[in-house]
Amino acid sequence: MSSKDQFLIQNALECIQKMELDKAEALLNEALLLTPAHPDILRFLSVVAAHKSDYQTALSFIDKSIALAPFNGIAHSNRGNILKALGRLDEALDSHDEAIKLLPEYAEAYNNKANVLQDLHRYEESLLCYDKAIALEPTYIDAYCNKGNALEWLRRHEEAMENFNKATALDPCRFDAYWQKAVSQLAVGNYELGWQNYEARWSKSNPVIFQYADISRLVSLQNLAGKKILVWSEQGLGDTIQFSRYIKDLTSKRASVTFLVPDQLLAVLSPFKEFCSLRSQSLEINEPFDFQTPLMSLPLLFGTSVKSIPCNTPYLKSDESKRKNFQELFAESSNLKVGIVWSGGFRLIHTDGYADFQRRNIGLNQISVLKDIPGVDFYSLQKGDPAESELLIRKNELWPGIINLGPYLNDFSDTAALIDHLDLIISVDTSTAHLAGALGKPVWMLNRFDSCWRWLRGRKDSPWYPTMTIYQQDVPGEWSHAIDMVKADLLALSHLHTKNKI
Repeated sequence: MSSKDQFLIQNALECIQKMELDKAEALLNEALLLTPAHPDILRFLSVVAAHKSDYQTALSFIDKSIALAPFNGIAHSNRGNILKALGRLDEALDSHDEAIKLLPEYAEAYNNKANVLQDLHRYEESLLCYDKAIALEPTYIDAYCNKGNALEWLRRHEEAMENFNKATALDPCRFDAYWQKAVSQLAVGNYELGWQNYEARWSKSNPVIFQYADISRLVSLQNLAGKKILVWSEQGLGDTIQFSRYIKDLTSKRASVTFLVPDQLLAVLSPFKEFCSLRSQSLEINEPFDFQTPLMSLPLLFGTSVKSIPCNTPYLKSDESKRKNFQELFAESSNLKVGIVWSGGFRLIHTDGYADFQRRNIGLNQISVLKDIPGVDFYSLQKGDPAESELLIRKNELWPGIINLGPYLNDFSDTAALIDHLDLIISVDTSTAHLAGALGKPVWMLNRFDSCWRWLRGRKDSPWYPTMTIYQQDVPGEWSHAIDMVKADLLALSHLHTKNKI
């Protein structure tokens, strides 16, 4: 390798560290022209492609690198990480095993293998690999964080927190560890520390984007009379529905509040116009404000504990004209009317292939076992593919009696109006469950094993939504137990409903 190649590669590595990926790619391609088919250049190009989430290209580069240098253990470990991102977990495990065979003292290979084992739900095995990584490198912060995650999955929460604490002790600026602490603390109801650590979301490795930084941030609820405050939505639609309850409390401080929300929620949140200015977050803000705050930082500002959650529902209401327009969709029947949502859709979140949004979903073939319950009319409130398309294709096969309301769901105000015609909503953890709770409608939520922090551990009820009942997976990825519990309770409710109609 020439000195110019070395210079280009060194500069490229510095750019990768700064996440200046286009510059790094240009430098590496220039080096490749000087020294075609050089394994290290190809490996670094693979790293750049992986950072850009272009995993197929990354795999192509790393395979070429390994073909030229088959005994490079780091390259095999890199390949395992790429295959993990592609969801090819068994192949990823093979690559990490090859890396360990070639470099038995390479701590990162054990950590990477353990991460794949976590994705395969082989948590006990993953702990052995994390421990090996830590034994080789006692200050390996990522291994402590990842081990904490595995322990969380195993519901060994105190041990998990010990590992997160080790990570932050080694590096007080390791924001991912503070984020992991927050999720664990909030899930157990330790809101005092949990809300504080939740602020790490702005600085973790896959950060929530902080907006309006040019406006002073709201850090106190004191002396707000006459002040103009900008509150902006963040994260998901369900998050906005859940935490919008704080807007009225903020205006009670005699502040003038402008609330920025996604376009999809403008209509359903229109009741808030009574006490704040409700606007689309897609519009440019030109007027001056005294303070701004992210929506999900309001619980911290209000010092929210589990007992002080503002839970006066309903705090949303449906549009009366829409309710009347939808009346004809509901046939005269003495049966219980139940709305169903079994999927929140499939989304790739950052680099985590299936992530939370896939684990929360239920197959139509699984949820359709409810169809045999007598005295119930079922209505699909399902929106979004692949679930919505599957219903159209397999409805006659799996659930011929279900009434599909999907075509009428143009925005959340439509969903709210339809929900108000129903007696009960059964939903996975998605925005419809939040909406039903905010409307004060009975909602039974089917919850994945690795529950979101907001539902708290070990509870069937929710202090956020008094009308919610939670049905929890007892085994990761296995819905049969939770669905059986729903089926039994729905059968009992149907009998009671029929009895009361007689």
